[in-house]
Amino acid sequence: MGISPRGHFFDKYGKIEKIPYRKFERLLNADKNVFYPKYISEKVKCSISYVEMENRQAIKILHCDYLIIPFNENGLLDVDTHAQGTALMLQSIDLLGNLNNITYIQAKIAKKEYMKDFTWQAKQQQILAIVEDIFYRK
Repeated sequence: MGISPRGHFFDKYGKIEKIPYRKFERLLNADKNVFYPKYISEKVKCSISYVEMENRQAIKILHCDYLIIPFNENGLLDVDTHAQGTALMLQSIDLLGNLNNITYIQAKIAKKEYMKDFTWQAKQQQILAIVEDIFYRK
């Protein structure tokens, strides 16, 4: 038994595309050999699903993250925009929230901006497409 991450892109028309997770990792590491010409200068909806596996078969989806991946004019990761999103994500961690009588608004503002610009909410149709791809396509 183990956990296997599965990646999917959704194009601007809502069509799902399965992406190998290793290729996705290389994309996020700004590997110049990983590019997507069809996503030139776009922000693409991406889902990462964490799937429980048994005997190499998907058993259930444990969790899904919904990210927006920015691409540059060459179809590579837009490193500057991605770095901005990563910075917002880190700023949204409220380290001072546990202290009494302190209101620290910066973390809340960063989280709101990160959620608006670098994440998305999947619709039922998109969730069904992910489930179908994970459990029913070979």
